[in-house]
Amino acid sequence: MKFTQLLQKQHLGRAVRLLWQQQRERPVKLTKAEEILTSMGIPIQDALEVVKPPKLFTKFEHLSVPGIDPDLKERSCLTYNECNLLQEGISQACMLTKTLKVGDEIPEKIKSLITDIPEHTDNLLKRIVYTTNIYDAHQEKLPKLKDPNRPSWVFPRLYGISSTRKMHNITRKFLQLCESLCGLSIAQNRTVLRDEILSVCIEKELDLLQFSLKMDLIMTSSMPLTPIADTSANNEFDLPDIFPLHHTIGLSKSNIYKTEDMFPINTRSALMNIHTIFINYNPEEVKNLTELPTTENQVHARSLMESFTAATVFARQKFGTNVKQLSEPVVIQCVQSDGQNFHFSVYQLNTLNIDGTDGVKNFWWSAPTIKLYEKAQYENGRACLEGYNDEVFKRFLAFYKNK
Repeated sequence: MKFTQLLQKQHLGRAVRLLWQQQRERPVKLTKAEEILTSMGIPIQDALEVVKPPKLFTKFEHLSVPGIDPDLKERSCLTYNECNLLQEGISQACMLTKTLKVGDEIPEKIKSLITDIPEHTDNLLKRIVYTTNIYDAHQEKLPKLKDPNRPSWVFPRLYGISSTRKMHNITRKFLQLCESLCGLSIAQNRTVLRDEILSVCIEKELDLLQFSLKMDLIMTSSMPLTPIADTSANNEFDLPDIFPLHHTIGLSKSNIYKTEDMFPINTRSALMNIHTIFINYNPEEVKNLTELPTTENQVHARSLMESFTAATVFARQKFGTNVKQLSEPVVIQCVQSDGQNFHFSVYQLNTLNIDGTDGVKNFWWSAPTIKLYEKAQYENGRACLEGYNDEVFKRFLAFYKNK
């Protein structure tokens, strides 16, 4: 029998508990930052005094009880949000907002701002496409793949970059590049807001309509955009007709709503003028109620509706809540994208009296959808970019430079 060295055994669990028991009474020492702030006379507050604890909801608190819920109204309201699609697309949107679609291209004023891009800038744009669509290390579960010819076939789930993340990243990088190209003279008069909600209630004939939409990005400026066309122009044209359908078809009805306008910018701010809105089209969230495939006409109608909402809530903040006839038009630019397809449009709000079909109408210019690229992915272990189109950034830059 061989004698081995005697080892001193110690229970780690008891040792850790003993360490915590001894160290829990140690006083918290002032950090260097606190000493500097105290010497400068800046008060220091406890975080628990500033941050409120989360509200705990009871089991039945979300139920609306007549006479108790302050948002419960007798009159029903028809609501439209960012996930809705209008069944009749642009025609229905034009009737809802009393808008004329002036042309199938962006206005000549903005087209004149489109210029050629230098080669080094074009290389930067391709690098942006690579970093946002291929080299991004973020991975999440992508939507399920479906084959209409084989509806029961279950495809393996894929992981990658979602279309929403691609759209957000590429829009922010495009805006950053626009700031670098245009210089401080324009960039210092612009600011960008993210994930803001705009909401407005407006009456149309016998219906109360509420448009509550989330804008992924809002670019504001110190000066509003100048009007594009005269308010009395194009009045000889008629609004589209979707008879026998009603212009409110597909809108959800509710008796619980708020009539106050929601505008994320302080009216006393020097940069309160909405310049351009950037909205994301996510095909997994934006669907038809009838489960029919989404059409390009319906997607373009989203740009019109969100532009009208942004222009309306801004006009009410600028000219008054009860204003009907505007002293000057409000112009809003809109860029809708899913990260690959881009839709550019311009909206001019001339009136908030959207009853009937006569009188002053609002104007909307819409260009066809263009693709930034045909393919951006890995092939045989290598990054592959095919069909890159520089026309997207040319229009993007023209929208940014427009005043």
